[in-house]
This record gives sequence, C-alpha cells and structure tokens, in this order.
Amino acid sequence: MNDYRGLLIKKQRKELDISLEALSHGVCSPSYLSKIENNILVANDDIYNLLFKKLGISTMDTIKEEKIKQMLDLFFKYFMSSDSKIFKVMDELLEYKDEVVSSCLFVQYQLFLLYASEMNSQINISLAEVEAYYSYMDDSQREYLNLFRLSSGNMELSDNEEWIFIRRLKAKANLYAYQKKTFAAYDLYKTCLNYAVELGNKKLIAEILCSLGWLCLDIDLNQAEKYYTSAAQYDSQYKMLAFFNLGATMIQHKDCMEKGNQYLKKGLKSCTDDFFAVKYKEALFVYTILKENILDAKRLIKELDDSKYIDVFSMMLNEDYQLNVGYQNRLKELKNDSSLFKFLFIKNCEYLHKYKEICVANNFI
Repeated sequence: MNDYRGLLIKKQRKELDISLEALSHGVCSPSYLSKIENNILVANDDIYNLLFKKLGISTMDTIKEEKIKQMLDLFFKYFMSSDSKIFKVMDELLEYKDEVVSSCLFVQYQLFLLYASEMNSQINISLAEVEAYYSYMDDSQREYLNLFRLSSGNMELSDNEEWIFIRRLKAKANLYAYQKKTFAAYDLYKTCLNYAVELGNKKLIAEILCSLGWLCLDIDLNQAEKYYTSAAQYDSQYKMLAFFNLGATMIQHKDCMEKGNQYLKKGLKSCTDDFFAVKYKEALFVYTILKENILDAKRLIKELDDSKYIDVFSMMLNEDYQLNVGYQNRLKELKNDSSLFKFLFIKNCEYLHKYKEICVANNFI
C-alpha cells in the first residue's frame, strides 16, 4: 500500500479526538477505516472524499492535481538530465506547497522538496523527514529516494558546463547501479571522480568516493573500505555515512565482524544526526545478537524506542527466536528494506534448513 491520505486521516481524526466508530459512520465500517489509516488497504476516492469532508479537510481540484502531477514528472525528468528548465518548474511547484497536503501527490511532492532543497537553500526539509513516508511510496518513489541518498551533497546545478556535465554523468551512473549494470556504473563513477579532482572540490570528490564505496560493498569489501575511508578523509561530514555502510556490511561477514563493530562504534561516537544514530544502534544490536552477547543487546534495545523495527529486535532477545513464526514473517516483510534485514532473512532460512526435521515436527515450516 502507498496512499498517504490514510495517515492524514488518522492524524486529523486524533487531533479532533474523533473515534473510529464516529468517523466511519455512514461511510464504511470501523475496521475498514482502521485499515485505511494503517496503510493496509487503499480505498476508492469517494470514501477518501467523504472522510475528508467529515474531518474538514479541503480536497484539491482534480484538474489542478493533474497539472501538479505533470509538473512533478517534468521536475524529475529535468533533474536527471541536468536540464536548466528545472528552475522554472521548481519555482512554479513551490507555489502549491500548502495545497498538496491533502492530495495523493503529497509524498511525491515531499520528494520534490528534498531534491529542490539541493538547489534552493530556503527550502528546509531533511532526508529523515521524507524517509518517514517510505512505507507510503511506490517503487519509483523509493528509487528516487535511494538515488537522492547517493547523489545528494553540494552539487548545485548552475550554468557552469563542467558542473552540469558531472551531474549528468553521475545521474546516469546512479541509474546503472540500480539497474545492476555494475561495471558500467563503476566506469562512469570513476570518470566523474577524475573530473571532480580536476575541479578540486573536496566535497564533490568525497561524494563520488562514497558512491564508489557503495557500489563495491557487495563485490569487493576491501575496495569499498578504501573508497569510504578516503571519502571521510576528504570531507569529515561523509564519515557518518561511510562508517555506517562499512560497519553494517562488515558485521554480516564472519572474517571482518570485529572490524565492522569498530566502524559502527566510531561512527556512532561522532554521529550528529538522530536518524543515523538509531541506524547505528540497530546495526550494533544485530552485532550483539550475532555474537550472543545478550547483556549488551538488552542495554542497546533500551535506546531503540524510536526504531520502527523495535518489534523485530524485541523478538531477537528471546531464546530460539529464529523458530518464532512471527519473527520469520516479519523478516519476509523487511528483507527488501535494507541489506541488514536481507542478511537476517537469509541467515534465518539457513537456520531453519539446518534444523529442518525439528521445524517440520513442530510446524515451524
């Protein structure tokens, strides 16, 4: 499911202190409304409009909504091609900031603001704010979010042809990476790096080194480490990202678990971002479980109240947690959220296969 309007309804209903039963009366059943609010299902537009009317939420004109959608599509098209026409579209889109709140375009608009903040310092929005809507995004929106993670930095669009050329190359390299065209992406990133070195911009060099590090994580961990540590040396602001990616990946490999643990600890110590701090603690918690260090795991979980995966981590504290059907089902849901959960899912499958007879006898599988 990926319709933000359910969350909007839930927020407004609670602010007005209206019960599920009262709001759903004459529109749908309370259980149906609950599923809408919790992103379990997407209703038809008529139901949303009725609920909005009861909550006093104004809806956007259909014609205007379609116009904004077309402009959003144009914005991302221009961004990926480094077309200077992006500035005109961006300025026009900013005029609709207050109107899209009750629109199904809200999440796409938040992504637009995130990208636009790279070009306009007056736009104040963080990556963490947009990531909060991850479960409401469709596949293309999630790809844009992931691309932003890779390409964000101080690469402002300008009339400088060299900058535009690098932006275009790096955008293509990002797309190649997500299309699993690894060698093509690697070659383009290296080309971008050469141009960045010629320009002498340390932030840009560090950003591209991080992209190369990310690309090498699943191919050559030693090379990934060289790229990431080099990025941190060029610009210390990239240390937080570099040490997290290295640490969270290394703890998944038996021969470099301890080194990964050290990267996570060093990164957390210098972390200034609350969102990343939680991510660091999540990875450190997984490390303590893998090392069967329950005392440290219990200490860490007290600091993970803000984690949206707290239910999974709580199950991991229990003995024989890998046999827990609830844990198995959650890993199935989360295996595409991050490499860490994919790793835990695969590890759990290996565990169940190893003890197949016991699992079958107890109806675990």
